[in-house]
Amino acid sequence: MIEWPKQNDALGTANRGNPCESGLCTLCLASCKGRCETWVSSLVGRKLLYPREFGGSTSGSANVCAVGTGYHALRIQGYAYGARGLKADDTVAPADSSFPQVDVRTEFGGEIKTKCRVPIMTGALGSTFIAAKYWDSFAIGAALCGFPIVIGENVVGVDRESILDQGGIRSSPELDRRIDTYLRYFDGHGAIIVQMNVEDTRNGVARYILDKYGDKVVLELKWGQGAKDIGGEIQVTDIEYARFLKDRGYIVDPDPCDAAAVAAFNAGALKSFARHSRLGGVDLGSAR
Repeated sequence: MIEWPKQNDALGTANRGNPCESGLCTLCLASCKGRCETWVSSLVGRKLLYPREFGGSTSGSANVCAVGTGYHALRIQGYAYGARGLKADDTVAPADSSFPQVDVRTEFGGEIKTKCRVPIMTGALGSTFIAAKYWDSFAIGAALCGFPIVIGENVVGVDRESILDQGGIRSSPELDRRIDTYLRYFDGHGAIIVQMNVEDTRNGVARYILDKYGDKVVLELKWGQGAKDIGGEIQVTDIEYARFLKDRGYIVDPDPCDAAAVAAFNAGALKSFARHSRLGGVDLGSAR
């Protein structure tokens, strides 16, 4: 098993906990005061490409051999024939072939193209409390940099302030807040994507977004659970909130209306409930 180093002497960075391949700690805490590469780069940007004490030091790679397969095994071998990534009117002449001239913009889509300044996008930031708490920083940063951000599943369903009526949505303050925050800084690059699972489609999220935002929002129908092998879950420690989620059509385990579960919760033997999302898919035995 590969154990990633906890610190980088060339950059002066260090991880609080055990680092993983991405450079983050395996448990990234909101309360961390920071010193990892991700935290430092969020403040200094591309300056972190250079070693500390630049001009007064010599640095080298810590990777003496490529054990296993990962980003650490990549070696960038440049060559002096031709160039890619330059603007259309540039040439391969030395005056044009420079780092600041490289164009990393991209686009995706069929008939309607979504343009991005950089070829990245966020993961789906759904109904978790940490996603709601830090949404502004994610959304504003993505909009200013010009890349897509994804609102994950269940945002409407878990919002106590949203109003659902006869298979449709009358209002959804949290979903509106997330969309409006991104669109406030959107300049035509990037996109705001709303992911919908089984419960979202049943609750009428698509119709609500189309009626209110039209083509300003991209809709994504979710199959399965993506990066997770299990259903989308949140832990609920409030029995009344657990009942609220059950009434919204979610699977809540154990049943917060069951007399035995209520007695166990009141006695302190049961501490929390799990809200599960259903898995979207098709009635086929395989991908063929």
